[in-house]
Amino acid sequence: MNHTTKEQIKSIPFWRDLNPHLTISSDPLTTAPLQIIDDALLSNVSGSLWQDGYLNCQSIFTEQDILPIRQAMERLHSHDLPQAFIYLYDETWELFFRLRALLQNFLGENYSVLPHFWAWYIDPGKAKGWPPHRDSADQSVIELYGQEMLVSLSLWIPLTDATPENGCMSVLPLSCEQDYEAPVTDPSEIALQDILCLPAQAGSVLGWRQDLYHWGGRSHRNAQTPRLSLSLEFQNAALDPLCEPLLDPKHPLGPEERLNLIFQQFEKYKHIADLPEGFLA
Repeated sequence: MNHTTKEQIKSIPFWRDLNPHLTISSDPLTTAPLQIIDDALLSNVSGSLWQDGYLNCQSIFTEQDILPIRQAMERLHSHDLPQAFIYLYDETWELFFRLRALLQNFLGENYSVLPHFWAWYIDPGKAKGWPPHRDSADQSVIELYGQEMLVSLSLWIPLTDATPENGCMSVLPLSCEQDYEAPVTDPSEIALQDILCLPAQAGSVLGWRQDLYHWGGRSHRNAQTPRLSLSLEFQNAALDPLCEPLLDPKHPLGPEERLNLIFQQFEKYKHIADLPEGFLA
């Protein structure tokens, strides 16, 4: 770890000074613009989500939308600080709030944010994404009044082009896994021909049901850029909480509460995340 002290890490002014082009406040996000997601796109991704468990919305955000966050993540990287600290900043939460039309389509008008998030900076030839897993072992879809209802959804936003060379996402589509005798519990059970690689341009939005088996690839030495990305999880607020505290998407936590929630992510994902040596100590 670099020379950043424990006192600095716990200090909100330190984080404001580190990325002065971003903000850390308690202000609501009610004025955040809405991303235009038309009916044709919704129809297309709905079919993919229900049949194969994932959605793929290419180029939803512009370079102008994502550049400030990417610059802040570069700064975190240069200081050898975990990328999850990007969730201290209002602009990170706002990026996901701008997707409310997409989320409301699948999770209902009053969806909530689960306290689960992460961010990745994967250097070419030096790192890899998370290994194969499901975001939740809980039931991802329930039947209500004869119709299937989605319980929860994970969204993933690449801030650089995500390619097979720099570790883009891969999934085992539900339509393939349904042909297996039992749900996959180990990567060795996957037929290699069933793996679906999901390259995505910077500013795209990928998402999946939380019972979908998925993983991030290894970044090879010939990758042109690092892979920077964000993830955040959501649930239908009409259903019992999958985890507490559920967060209001319009009112992210205050600065100190965000910082504490980030510390909780380190403990939660220490078995799977690549944290700087000695950081948890």
